[in-house]
Formats: sequence, C-alpha cells, structure tokens
Amino acid sequence: MRIGDVELNTPKIVGVINSFDEVEMAEKAGADILEIRMDLIPKKNDIIQFFKDVINITSLPIIATNRLNSEGGSFFGSEDQRISMLMSVMEYSDAVDIELRAIGRDFVMDQARNNDIVSIISYHDFSETPTKEQMLKILKEARLIGDIPKLAVMATSLSDIVSLLEVTLQVQKPLCMIAMGPIGKHSRVIAPIYGSAFTYGHVSGAAKAPGQLSVRELRNALDILVG
Repeated sequence: MRIGDVELNTPKIVGVINSFDEVEMAEKAGADILEIRMDLIPKKNDIIQFFKDVINITSLPIIATNRLNSEGGSFFGSEDQRISMLMSVMEYSDAVDIELRAIGRDFVMDQARNNDIVSIISYHDFSETPTKEQMLKILKEARLIGDIPKLAVMATSLSDIVSLLEVTLQVQKPLCMIAMGPIGKHSRVIAPIYGSAFTYGHVSGAAKAPGQLSVRELRNALDILVG
C-alpha cells in the first residue's frame, strides 16, 4: 500500500504540522509524509487555502486530520462542523484520519472512497493499554472499515509495550501502533521495526501527543536501526 507516492514497505516518518513554516522544516528534518492537524491551525486561517498552499510547495503526501477533542484533539466545535471541515480538504489530501468511534465516520469513509484516498481508522486510549485481546479486536474492527488501522494507547509499564509489540507482530499489515507517555517514548522508534508502517513526530515546539519525539530524532534513530 502507498500514501501518495510513498510506498509503505519500510518504516516512514510522519511530520505533524499546523503552520505553513513547518512544511520546509519537516522536509529538512527527514519527514516522508506530512499530517496536517486541522484542529491545531489558528482559526483565522482559511483551511482549504492552507492545504492548497502546502501542496504547492511540497511533493510529500498529505494526511488530513481534524482530531476529535475526546481523542486528544483540539477541535471544540460541533461534530457536523468537524466532519464538514475534514471532507472539504479531501481533494487536496492523499489520506484522511478518522476516529473509529467518530459519529460522522461513515460520511468521511464514503468521501474518502469517492476521492480514492487512503483511510486511516484511529483509536486513542489516553488512560491505559488495553489487553492484547482488546487491541486485536479494535484493530480487526478498524480494518473492516478502512485501509490502515491506527492504535495509540497509554503505556504505564514496559509490559504494556511488550504487549503492543506482540500484537504488532501478529496482525495484518499495514497498521500504525503507538505506545504514548514517557515510558512509551522509545516505542515510537522500535514499533516500526516490529511492523508499524509509520511513526509520528513533531516538527517545532511542543510534542503534539504524549511522548512524541521530533521528526529529526526519529530520523536519526531509524537511520541507525533500519538504515
């Protein structure tokens, strides 16, 4: 499978951006793909124009994400508004991320199919790491709906990370697996070695998720471990 022109046959780094200046920074740091976090873009910006401007200056594939507040995002409008914004930028995107538990999920999926773009079905648990059986169930449900399941869980012990990696080895690829939090920080480097298709890094400023490394840190580490 590929996102845009990027084949997901080796671990890829997704640079998370919410400003125009971060596009070039992400490229220079070694990002393979860009995720535009619409929920983090200042409200004064025209969202559609933002996407147009980005694709005019980069050839990197674009993932459109408008993260739900309850799953770690910063969008506080109505669900109809959130989904409408997400659907409005699909023609300028190579992939779209929609939460497994989102009310408007099916509308987004229909639009993704109509635009022939990749769908990432995400599930975030900021309180714990589910059991292996629960994680397998979540991933199976997500795969039935979209192209790439994405599971991000909060790790509170090394055992949690072992469980996540064991599940990563077991299931059909491609998928994205992340252990969040301080203790899960190293999983953002090693999960791709176990089969996670990509890993997310911030470009400037603070991390966009608990334990997230920068794109440059991820690139340096993966270049050593994967080559």
